[in-house]
Amino acid sequence: MGPPGRDRPQHDRRRPGRGDSAAFALGLSSRGESPDWSFTVGGATVSGGAPETGERAHLLGVYDAETGKAQLYVNGDEVGHPAEATPAATAGAFQIGRVRNGSGYHDRWHGELGGVRVHDRVVVPDEAAELAYRKPSLRGHWSLETARDGTSPELNGSAPLKLGTGASIYRVPDSSCEPWLDPDCARVPVPLVGDGHLTLDGRTGHAVAEGPVVDTSDSFTVGVVVRLADAEPEGPMTVLSLPGENTNAFTVRYQPEQHAWQLVMPHKDERGAPESVVAQMEMADGGEGLGHRLAVVYDDATDKIKLYLDGRAGADATVDLSDGWRGSGPLQIGRARTGDGWGEYLHGDVDEVHAFAGALSDDDIPFLGSGVEPCFC
Repeated sequence: MGPPGRDRPQHDRRRPGRGDSAAFALGLSSRGESPDWSFTVGGATVSGGAPETGERAHLLGVYDAETGKAQLYVNGDEVGHPAEATPAATAGAFQIGRVRNGSGYHDRWHGELGGVRVHDRVVVPDEAAELAYRKPSLRGHWSLETARDGTSPELNGSAPLKLGTGASIYRVPDSSCEPWLDPDCARVPVPLVGDGHLTLDGRTGHAVAEGPVVDTSDSFTVGVVVRLADAEPEGPMTVLSLPGENTNAFTVRYQPEQHAWQLVMPHKDERGAPESVVAQMEMADGGEGLGHRLAVVYDDATDKIKLYLDGRAGADATVDLSDGWRGSGPLQIGRARTGDGWGEYLHGDVDEVHAFAGALSDDDIPFLGSGVEPCFC
């Protein structure tokens, strides 16, 4: 054998199949006008899907001996058309990152590979979707119940939120009287969730989590509970943002002209870059009252981004976003980058800030802001 990394196919005595050719190949094909994913088995090829440089994809090739057909799944969805195939028997070693025919090994993979699984049976469609699903991982959960030395802790020991001027943690004061029983008992604000929340003054108040927290070029989820202090704000107010060098990778803000919460994602880190805007307008109380639960979910596999309000995404709350970019700045609560500085300060209360790497499902979203963690079971 030669040194590591050098192939000597002419002297390799382990033959992968009849005629020195592989029985199947799963990967990227560039035979057409544009590259696509492909599964070749027994002389038949199934292809489909649009590969994107730098983006993750889950591929699954299936051959059903009973039907004699080959199928291809990309990110859990069947693509192309099932093809009649007649596989050849093989005796060679299972290859990862290359394929062989009569002229030797070729089509070597350039990129990252992981999670390789081989099944000696047919994988059904529901199972294919489950295999493709990436369980989200928690990157931060700030319950905003307490503060010490100007910071509010992250529940799992990650970076705390640093409170800026005009930001404070409100907690229900200890009292022996009950306002609904004693008319002389002073009424106090009700916390959004639990025993406390973050209060922002609308002028300078904000909080910052060091580090980008989530990679906005990949799948991510952020959630927050928010309550406005003003029924008719003078201008837009931001509850969450993650800045880049020139603009915000994403912004979640209240737009008073439309009486709606908006999600704004510029397509590039450039001033004046085109934007994808999602709006939710289903608030009967104008954003006040008991507050509202907002969540942003970006699924890089489907190039879709959604804005949820109180656990639901409306019919118009999803847009295509094929080129998400990675914000480099720290997660901001209560303000957004505007021009050369900061603006759109929120006047209101904030609670239960969550950040996940990965896209939460529709079934998991209602747990955000409820005080109960999603289990991803």
